[in-house]
Amino acid sequence: MRSAGSRRVNRARSRGWTRYRMSRGRRRGRGIRLVGQAAGHLGLSQWRVAQVDPVGLSHIAQMLAWSHWGLVAFVLIQLLYRPHYGYWSSHFVAYLLFSLLLTALNGFFHYRILSKRAVSGHWVLALCVLDLAVLSASVAISTGFGHHFFHILYYPALAFFAAVVASFRLNLVLVTIVAATYLVLSLTVGERLDLETRDEKTLLARIFVMYLVVIVVNLLSELQRTRWRGSLVREQALLQERTQQSQDIHDTAAQSAFIVGLGIDRARTLNGDANPELAATLESTSEAARLLIWGLRRPINTGRMYEGQELNRALRSHVSSFRNITAVPAELTQIGEEPELSIESKSLLFAIAHNALTNALRHADASRLVITLEFGQNEIRLSVSDDGSGLPDDYASRGQGFANMSRDAERLGGRLVVEAKGRLGGATITCLIANPGPT
Repeated sequence: MRSAGSRRVNRARSRGWTRYRMSRGRRRGRGIRLVGQAAGHLGLSQWRVAQVDPVGLSHIAQMLAWSHWGLVAFVLIQLLYRPHYGYWSSHFVAYLLFSLLLTALNGFFHYRILSKRAVSGHWVLALCVLDLAVLSASVAISTGFGHHFFHILYYPALAFFAAVVASFRLNLVLVTIVAATYLVLSLTVGERLDLETRDEKTLLARIFVMYLVVIVVNLLSELQRTRWRGSLVREQALLQERTQQSQDIHDTAAQSAFIVGLGIDRARTLNGDANPELAATLESTSEAARLLIWGLRRPINTGRMYEGQELNRALRSHVSSFRNITAVPAELTQIGEEPELSIESKSLLFAIAHNALTNALRHADASRLVITLEFGQNEIRLSVSDDGSGLPDDYASRGQGFANMSRDAERLGGRLVVEAKGRLGGATITCLIANPGPT
């Protein structure tokens, strides 16, 4: 057993170590706060990639990609037609490696553009920063200040950066870093700055042009972004106004159809079996009224409907309305846990389910429907099955229902599967899409 004295020594050491760690943590926290405050004063804590219209960003990305191909071609021509470099010399190998690196990255970047894949402003920003780093490295291994055109290549790289990054302060910080790097390289490597021949004026002019390019491009880009945001706000306000007017007309028509349906049902009750021909006419008219009411049940602006609501809840409410309006038994079954879905995904899946229910009501003469919403490990499966008369061979060419469902499934990156004879004996319409997240 340890003595009381040794235990006291150990406790003292433990307390000392604890105080040391707490002190170090406080110093680290103060350091982080100081860095954060400095970044805040410089405007770096709120820097962001500019919000530009997709067409404008695509145009910038294509210009950047093609300018890189032109630069790669120019460097390769310089290497082939400058024999004094010496093949496999240090300069030749360095320029060749830079060209291969730029070719690989720009090839991947251009492939994403040509294949219509997402190219965000961060891609453009990353390539611009890489360009500036490669240019500075090229200046370092070349003749430095005495090179005739390397400083010119800084200007387009800075211009692309200024066009993508909205923060004016961050642009000034970047151009200052680039200018300081170029200044140090001009004073330390290759054909250094010669003060006797007043080369400092040339150096200052080159640095001044760097600042001028960044400031002018950033201001013009911000002006263009302001105009675009203004037009976007006006378009959204106009669209919202039109949507609200359409929804009002839509709701009024639905209420009128419901009242007409009630009147027809009342007439059927009063007629009874007194006039069979009138009873048949009223029956078909009542069926048409139910179809009309159900068709008007789909909301026009489904985006607001899904804000903060799961797809399962929206579909369950819709299925309940279907039962109440049509008197056809329908149920919704969910398998698995619903992942986080975008509003667009929920809206399109809802539209597919609505069209499938409408198709079963109009054409299948179904007496029971089952909607299954299955969230699997890798895919989401939405299926609507009925026990009706199935589908004819030329179902795809009849109307626009199946064409709309197929188009919605393709917009989700999935596919629509139609079974003429499904698990309930009638048709089964299934939409399969990839699961965006784990269940």
